Amino acid sequence: VSIGISYNRLLAKLASEQIKPDGLFWITEDNIYKVLDKSNLMDVCGIGWGLYHHLAQLGIYDFPKLRFVSREFLHDNFGPFWGPYLWDICRGIDRTPVNSFKLIPEQKSVGRTYTAHRLLTKRHEIFKVARNLCEEATFKARRMGLAGRYVAFSLREGRGGKIFWGHKTLKTYIDDGKKLFDVCRLISGDWDIKEAIFCGVTLGMLSKAGWQPIPIFRKDRKYARLVSSVDTVNKRFGHYTIFPGQLLGMPIVMPEVTGYFGDKKFRLNFLRKSQDF
Repeated sequence: VSIGISYNRLLAKLASEQIKPDGLFWITEDNIYKVLDKSNLMDVCGIGWGLYHHLAQLGIYDFPKLRFVSREFLHDNFGPFWGPYLWDICRGIDRTPVNSFKLIPEQKSVGRTYTAHRLLTKRHEIFKVARNLCEEATFKARRMGLAGRYVAFSLREGRGGKIFWGHKTLKTYIDDGKKLFDVCRLISGDWDIKEAIFCGVTLGMLSKAGWQPIPIFRKDRKYARLVSSVDTVNKRFGHYTIFPGQLLGMPIVMPEVTGYFGDKKFRLNFLRKSQDF
């Protein structure tokens, strides 16, 4: 375990990456630029491959070069959200409030987004990635003992291309990847998508899976046992030891913790009622 300490979340996260494993590192106002300037742009939470590639095309490969450009330049090239964000992070500024885990609300949705390292130009490639993300989102839901009945699906074409987005509210709750993927295919049935660089899947309106009715039909009970057995195997032997045949022939997108805390209380096993700081 490595620990990072600083006066905001951005720098604390960066500090935790400085000494691994079992390190302890402080970032203060005295060493902030020294640490930033030896770090890769993608070491900072929030800068992914797509944003890094855009910066590189403009000749910006490190934090000193990023600090050199003006606010107007960043706004013109990255827009009203990412422009100010980039201006802040290259100076170690993070305006995100730090809240006690006791104030973190209950999970309302689970999801997964992915930006590909290359443009996906074949429809079957695009939907293989979507199938992969559906597996991840529902796996997280099952681990939290949750199921949902709101589905949102989005795809984005390459730079300057269209953004496709749709959603559907179901009558029953679901918590497995195949059912989620089937709904995503239904949502995107009339999309004229020819390429994609980004894909996102969300399962919302979550409720405790234990509160849902027990399946009546034998085939549904059998399927639920199958999903549970696959989870047991993957938990013991590693992610995607067993996986859907639809993912054959592609690099599998592996699970990752999103954001600073990922799935908040669930990922860190924080229980609001059992801790008293």
